[in-house]
Amino acid sequence: MATAKKNTTPTPVEALAQALALVSQREAEHEQAKEAADELFARLDGGDETVTGLDLATAEAEIKRTEHLLGMARKRIPAAERAVKLYEGQTNPVLAEYLRSVIEENRFNFGLFGVPVEVVPQRPEKLTTPAAYLYQTEGADCDTKTGRMTGQVHLLVAVPADGLATIRDACGTAVYKLIRDAGHADVRDSIVVRPDHFVLSVFLKDLAPLMPVIEERSTATGITLARQVGGLAAVRSKQYVVDHRTDRWANVHTIMSRRESGEVVSQSRDGDTVRRKVRVQFIVHGINQDIDFPELSRFVAGGIEDTTGIFSPGLGRVESVKLASAEPTMFGDRRALDVTAEVTLTSKAAA
Repeated sequence: MATAKKNTTPTPVEALAQALALVSQREAEHEQAKEAADELFARLDGGDETVTGLDLATAEAEIKRTEHLLGMARKRIPAAERAVKLYEGQTNPVLAEYLRSVIEENRFNFGLFGVPVEVVPQRPEKLTTPAAYLYQTEGADCDTKTGRMTGQVHLLVAVPADGLATIRDACGTAVYKLIRDAGHADVRDSIVVRPDHFVLSVFLKDLAPLMPVIEERSTATGITLARQVGGLAAVRSKQYVVDHRTDRWANVHTIMSRRESGEVVSQSRDGDTVRRKVRVQFIVHGINQDIDFPELSRFVAGGIEDTTGIFSPGLGRVESVKLASAEPTMFGDRRALDVTAEVTLTSKAAA
């Protein structure tokens, strides 16, 4: 029975490692050649007449030979690095998957209702109309301390010419509204338009991904998470009343005090998924002295409800949250609640 041939072609990552190893080897050979020549000249300077002209010529020629080999080895590195970036973009298109999820949830904003949206490893040669393709030409850069990502993703949309301009404008507007203005990432874009399609290239900086990759030994404390939860409670409470001190309309809302704290109380790993349980504590109170404890409790409950799914740098994305306690207290002359919540966050462990 014939046996299948083993594929010995290295992956781009392996090829880059081999190229870097070859550079190291060539550097060592070049240094050895220079040291050998220096040794010969040192022997001559010491009066050693056994050193021949042929020895010297050979030593100097070896320096030239190893210098050229080193130069050629170094020239291969940029191409190998580009191949790795392309390979990472094709095999792990996290930014393309992220943008696809945004489009799927907001098809009307993008003008792509009824248009198939597909993540592909590279720009397709033949276009189907109507269709939208997402692809990356290089991998994303990941800050494993925070979990944020930076990189570029391309959106190719092929639709009939009479609808092209409308969808092009809708896609450009939606990217800024649903990503930049929503606070998920900084955005920069460029566009190439053809008669039957356009390519919108979107550069995303400091993106909060759906599943962040974070160092397992993260140093994040949870203070930022505590501020996030309290901030969501504040957003839930926004309403306008007349301020009795000024007779003007004022926004009554709960606010975070300076007493936020957060602590990672446990951490577990299942495969490459890390779960962190974080205990957060903070105080909320109203600007208006008339706000009562039931109102504060309602705002806090709303904030807790809104916490699921948020991204917290260095900790992950919130999987679940539970209000542990909300004790009535005073903050100066205002009614306040001393809040404790237990938050579970997930992330992928950095390799």
